[in-house]
Amino acid sequence: MNKKFIPFLLFFLFLGVYYLSSFSKVSFGDGIGFLLDVEKELFTNQVTPLSHFLYLNTAIFFTKFCNIDSVMTMRLMSVVPAAISISLLYILIKKFIIENWIAITCSIVLGMSFTFWRSASTIEVYTFNAIWVIFFLLFSIKSLKSPSLKNLLLTGVFLGISMWVHIQNIMLIPAYCVLLYQLKHFKRSIFISVSLFTLIFCAMFLVNYLAEIPVKYTFITGTGTWIEDTFRQGPSELLKDLLKSFLFLVYNFNIFLIFIPLGIREIFKNHRNVFPFIAISFSFTFGFATFYAVSDNYVFFIPSYFMIIMMIGFGIKSLSMKYNLKSLQFITILIPLFYIGSYKIASLLPATRSFQEEKAYKGGLSYYMLPWLHNNLGCLEFTIEKRTTTDNVEKLREQSLEFIEIRENYQDREEIIKL
Repeated sequence: MNKKFIPFLLFFLFLGVYYLSSFSKVSFGDGIGFLLDVEKELFTNQVTPLSHFLYLNTAIFFTKFCNIDSVMTMRLMSVVPAAISISLLYILIKKFIIENWIAITCSIVLGMSFTFWRSASTIEVYTFNAIWVIFFLLFSIKSLKSPSLKNLLLTGVFLGISMWVHIQNIMLIPAYCVLLYQLKHFKRSIFISVSLFTLIFCAMFLVNYLAEIPVKYTFITGTGTWIEDTFRQGPSELLKDLLKSFLFLVYNFNIFLIFIPLGIREIFKNHRNVFPFIAISFSFTFGFATFYAVSDNYVFFIPSYFMIIMMIGFGIKSLSMKYNLKSLQFITILIPLFYIGSYKIASLLPATRSFQEEKAYKGGLSYYMLPWLHNNLGCLEFTIEKRTTTDNVEKLREQSLEFIEIRENYQDREEIIKL
């Protein structure tokens, strides 16, 4: 088989996996808010942390001008970018590791990691954001290996565009600065790259100015106290954050974590020119996700997981020089069984029974431990049937009712409850 076809095979493989495991009904979370905006077909002119300007307007474009149902649009906005990201990850890993089986294995490990798989299964911005982050990483690495004008230019462009998707990507600016410092002798290329990045980045302020939105709301929401809460944390809270981030790592990468120390050593020893870039990229993105004081901070780890998977790849390569590790590629097939097994064990524990009952309205423990959402309980049926819960879901109810009201203009409730 022609090796050039491998990225395409990975794309179609994960396109199938993600589509088949995608939500059967609109799931709980922030997705209903995005879906409501797309259903209204009103383009946003605000660039704020919660508007996700490029993500939302892209979805609205497909719904409005391509006549695609809003629910299908939002499904594809998660599934397709996720599959593309896995293909791009394979290409990124291949910049260093010539063994196809290692690059394929690492791509599958990330593709089947809980956080990434769950983001592909629901309505969320994070897989769409992943594309732009990987493009930035890919052309940054290419710049370090071959500092051409094209590579440096695209590095600045993709970093700038990524800000229009999720302002979290501001955490990649320190890595970009390190990259520019390492290539400081290529002054013309750096000037053009920085100029384009600055132009794209500052355009966000212009858009908000024209919409009469204060500049500060480009970076803060004005509705939550997450930033203040983050800096208010004491030593015990910070320690819990670190423990939680480690548990996320274990659940996402399980036995493959053992290759990380070897991978770090391999990068430092044999790829020292890219070590500072990878180290800074990981430190800022992982650190932000770890200490950011929100309940669902697990999704913010995805950019840092690209560096994690590279470390795992280097670690496998380092150890494969002494041992035959090709069987690892077959272990990836068992990853779904790991989630099922973990869920079954957790379900038997007395400590989880009250949690199961408390979260039964959205699927109980399975909602939190299984990445796929096929045959899930939906927020629209929850709203239509007026079910109750002790959780604060008033905003979700409000958005669901507004969506239902719009849909009732061309669908009956029996059809809507199935969405």
